[in-house]
Amino acid sequence: MVGGTRGIGLALVRHLLDLGNHFVSVIGRTPNASVESSMLSQYAVDVTDQTALLSSLDLSTQRYGPVSTVVFFQRHRSGPDGFDTAMAVALGATRRTIDHLVARNSFASGGGSNSIVLVSSIADRYVAPEQPLDYHVAKAGLSQLARYYALKLGPIGIRVNCVSPCVVAKDEALEFYNKNQWLVDRCRAFIPLGRMGRPKDIVNAIMFLAGAESSYITGQNIVVDGGLTLRSHESLLRDIPRTE
Repeated sequence: MVGGTRGIGLALVRHLLDLGNHFVSVIGRTPNASVESSMLSQYAVDVTDQTALLSSLDLSTQRYGPVSTVVFFQRHRSGPDGFDTAMAVALGATRRTIDHLVARNSFASGGGSNSIVLVSSIADRYVAPEQPLDYHVAKAGLSQLARYYALKLGPIGIRVNCVSPCVVAKDEALEFYNKNQWLVDRCRAFIPLGRMGRPKDIVNAIMFLAGAESSYITGQNIVVDGGLTLRSHESLLRDIPRTE
């Protein structure tokens, strides 16, 4: 996977290692020292460095053999002047990784189970003012990139899909939510399933798209938001408590 050293990506790494039947490679800027396993390789790579990125992909396939699933989590958390870098991290690195693995015939033969999963966001279609412009454009680009590659790679047996989370209480953010109970309460009130998302919820969706159960699904974007985006915005406004 590209990214995967924190948040949902780290949760997926731990889940796969717990299963005990998956070799896992993680490419990211800073390896996470909290996870170690003989079935895990971590590569410290700036994914905007094309040579380093492609080299790490080759090292991974040399060590573990053909790839069955690739999951993309990477994100550049930039300042106001980091738009170009954010695009290079989210979109450029994704494109180069996919193109390189396909060109090298790195996916397992036989098709069926080969899967690419891009982690996008509901910000690919809605605007979240607390997030910068590059986040929105990158997520929208990932969703369209998934559709493009699904069409292009389908004939060679590779499926490409997106997962788009909404509010997820990641481990790194638990202290923030503990200090802002009002936000947790609002999530319970406005999300139809009555709670914030957990990393495990997103991991489950990714595992579904990576597995044989989804063997006839490609080019799709599964929204994992507890039903929040089902309601009209006007309806949500009516439920906000009055301040009078």
